[in-house]
Amino acid sequence: MTNKDLTTVKSEAQHAIADSQQSTAVRDQSLVEVGQIQAFDFMKKQSEAFNLKTILKHKESKAYKGLPYTDENGNTAYTNTWEDYCIHKVGMSRKMVDENLANLKHFGEAFLESSKKIGLGIRDLKSLRQLPSDEQTLVIESEAIDTGDKESIKDLIDDLKAKHKKELDTEKKKAKEIDDQRQVAVRMRDDYQMKAMDYQNELESTKFKADAWVDQTKHLLFEATKYESNAVESLSRLIALREHFLDDDNLSPQVTEYLAAGLLHSFKTLAEDFAQAWLETSNILEGYLPKMRPSLDVLQELNDSAMSNEE
Repeated sequence: MTNKDLTTVKSEAQHAIADSQQSTAVRDQSLVEVGQIQAFDFMKKQSEAFNLKTILKHKESKAYKGLPYTDENGNTAYTNTWEDYCIHKVGMSRKMVDENLANLKHFGEAFLESSKKIGLGIRDLKSLRQLPSDEQTLVIESEAIDTGDKESIKDLIDDLKAKHKKELDTEKKKAKEIDDQRQVAVRMRDDYQMKAMDYQNELESTKFKADAWVDQTKHLLFEATKYESNAVESLSRLIALREHFLDDDNLSPQVTEYLAAGLLHSFKTLAEDFAQAWLETSNILEGYLPKMRPSLDVLQELNDSAMSNEE
């Protein structure tokens, strides 16, 4: 190999080394720049989460009071309220800050960062917070979160929100119907009590007459028999309701609980009221207990006595 050839080879080698060094330098610089970008993004996210946690700490400890800021006239002023702090120190409205803090406390830092990266807004997160917990989990664990498909996530939240609203409306309608029925029952009970008071006043105004006591006694015994029949009918209807309830195997646990609660109270109230009435009556008329017999039998005796007198 001649000196010329050696010189050429040496020159080519130097060029190759220079090219390699330049390529390595470019690659290293690119790695540094990529690292800087990643570090910047990481620090940005960390800064947002850190800022929110700091703001939350200030709110809970009331450390937001007495902090200096420059007012619109250029004078130094001091924060006195949470709203002052939000506007002058955070640079956002109180409502906006509270929404961000609510999202941080509810979802945690990880999901909050993911949602910001995807592009979900405060309204989206507020709608998500208002869903039942199982539906929130459905959204948070959805494939759309992993893929960052913002529109699919928003559509899913909107669909679940509409479904939840429909369920709430149905529940409110049922609750109103139940309340209306309760109001009717209360009015019926009040009417019965008023009629009972009117009847008591009517009886108090009735005086037994010596020449008409038989007819008056028959009338009162007939009234007693009628109301006894009404009471027996009410009890029979309650028993029929109980049997109908026990025979239905398709009732949900919630329906069963409500029905059982209402029926138990009805039977208990009826039993206690009649037991109290019996104790009071048996004490007042204790001397006549040995002569106790059905009103119908007494009516028959009165009729037989009247017929004997006529003969």
